[in-house]
Amino acid sequence: MALSDPRGFTFQSKSSASIRVHRKPKKHLWIKVVIAALLTVGSWQVGSSVYLLAKAHLAQYLIAEAWEATRQDGEPHQPWSWADTHPVAKLTFPALNETTYVLEGANGRNMAFGPARTLTSGMPGQARSTVISAHNDSHFDFLGQVKLDDLIDIETTAGTFRYRVHDLRVVDANQQQVGINTEDELILTTCYPFNSLQTGGSLRYQVTAQRW
Repeated sequence: MALSDPRGFTFQSKSSASIRVHRKPKKHLWIKVVIAALLTVGSWQVGSSVYLLAKAHLAQYLIAEAWEATRQDGEPHQPWSWADTHPVAKLTFPALNETTYVLEGANGRNMAFGPARTLTSGMPGQARSTVISAHNDSHFDFLGQVKLDDLIDIETTAGTFRYRVHDLRVVDANQQQVGINTEDELILTTCYPFNSLQTGGSLRYQVTAQRW
């Protein structure tokens, strides 16, 4: 309820302000519920690229929230209740104005929702290659635009680390596996070629960046 005094000022009563304050969390909760529902429905549309792309991008909203919770307390947080993974990093490409969140465990299930780290690889700041993979029609659809000497920032619970791209190449996964080296480097991989109508090929586009 609005109140006014002789000087012409208008005030909100305490009860009215209290009602307004409590609406935001409720609205926020409904957004999360709607997104979670969209991630579960459509199982009969597994072959629909539109549904798969929508699911991939909507999931990043919940993953971003889980990452913010992890930043606050340092503990892993599931992006949704039935997830068997959690975000471990925030990946930023300043030159392209692109940001995405990295899940733990690079398997097909997790990569449907975002880039994922190979479990046998390292973490930024360690003397071991960090390997992150994603699909080229969703979360790494911009990877082909990365150029030599571009900078990449990756935030983990240990801090933020910066890398500079020094190698771009196409490899055949049937002939050459991603090498995990004993140095602090970042290796990003996705299927190749981009915008291909065929999927499941053996070619991979690989971006390698060294700690800068």
